[in-house]
Amino acid sequence: MQRTDDDPALSRPDTSEFFLPGSGLSVLLIHGLSGTPYEMRYLGERLAAAGMRVLGVRLNGHAGTPEELGATDETSWYESVVEGFERVRQYGDPNVVVGLSMGALLAARLAADQREAVAGLVMLAPALLLPASRRLALRLMRPARAWGDKIYFRIGGGSDIHDDAARSIHPGTRLMPLRAALSLVDLSNRIRPRLGEIVQPTLVMHGRRDHTCPHDRNVEFVMSHLGSVEKRSVTLEESYHVLPVDSEKDLVAQVTLDFVSQFGAQSRLRASG
Repeated sequence: MQRTDDDPALSRPDTSEFFLPGSGLSVLLIHGLSGTPYEMRYLGERLAAAGMRVLGVRLNGHAGTPEELGATDETSWYESVVEGFERVRQYGDPNVVVGLSMGALLAARLAADQREAVAGLVMLAPALLLPASRRLALRLMRPARAWGDKIYFRIGGGSDIHDDAARSIHPGTRLMPLRAALSLVDLSNRIRPRLGEIVQPTLVMHGRRDHTCPHDRNVEFVMSHLGSVEKRSVTLEESYHVLPVDSEKDLVAQVTLDFVSQFGAQSRLRASG
């Protein structure tokens, strides 16, 4: 629940994990690096309003202090995803996984690992390839990895969001641990060679003006390497990186809803047949 202006405390977005009941289809939502479930909540509410069961997981080390994030890595983040997936798959309905940025990479790994247990995949602004300057900086700092939980970068300018109002209230850390940044690179290196293993229907959405993960290189790479026969990419003209809360969040929600709905319909057809 989000506090109102009438609350004596300052209004703060709800960054906790959330579960929204539904039936016929389960959707697992995965936020990005240094993000929180808040950035997936609006999308989750739109899916739940259509009757779907939704779980927005909180990745280990996130929605807390920079030190807590610095104590985790890609292995512990993926553990959070697997735990969330086990929670939704117990209902016996088709499962769709939706991830943002780093969450898109974790979703892709889950799709490759779980195979037919994942019916469909949605990758929002996948963080497969970072800007060249950032990749070079991280490569140069890799020898300092042993101290990665003690070295932090200051994140200036707020989150990569076009909408001023959304950016002003968006929760997130202002310090990025080196260990977390290097773990993102490790995760990307792990996922890129496995994209061909992903055969589920896949939707990719990316903002043309994304400053965090360049549009052209990421979209071209993922679309050319996915093993899926059914795959579609959608480019957003205004949004930056955090698509589910940015200027075109309604379009993101509607395109995702249209894509995800097919799996519930297929399940109903099988049940009636």
